[in-house]
Amino acid sequence: MKFTLDGTEYDVFVTSLKRDADIKDGKNSSTTLSGRYRRDVVGTFYNYDMDIGTNRTDPEQYDRLYEVLTSPQNQPHTITLPYGQSTITFTAYIKSVSDTMPLKKDGRTAWTELSVKFEAEKPQRRPT
Repeated sequence: MKFTLDGTEYDVFVTSLKRDADIKDGKNSSTTLSGRYRRDVVGTFYNYDMDIGTNRTDPEQYDRLYEVLTSPQNQPHTITLPYGQSTITFTAYIKSVSDTMPLKKDGRTAWTELSVKFEAEKPQRRPT
């Protein structure tokens, strides 16, 4: 699967892609004296968790991707991922990145189980 991060396309072996639609309430949401909940919906944020299989990735390419994903920055990334039958492009922060080094392969470090969590900067949908 291909995905784009900050204008660079990455063709990687994605083993799992999970999306969450987080419908966030605003600061004016509350429970009234009658017990009824009143919502002040900010909007729907789409957050993604992506697992990348690394056994098909060149180690140098993997290291470059890892450096990009783990770069500490205050600004969100622009990312394009699958959405429905097409794709969605939005701004998101990378919340966490993890991987595992179970073994060395041909004298080289072989990292596996790369996981990335993307959290939307702003809602993709707002109430009407």
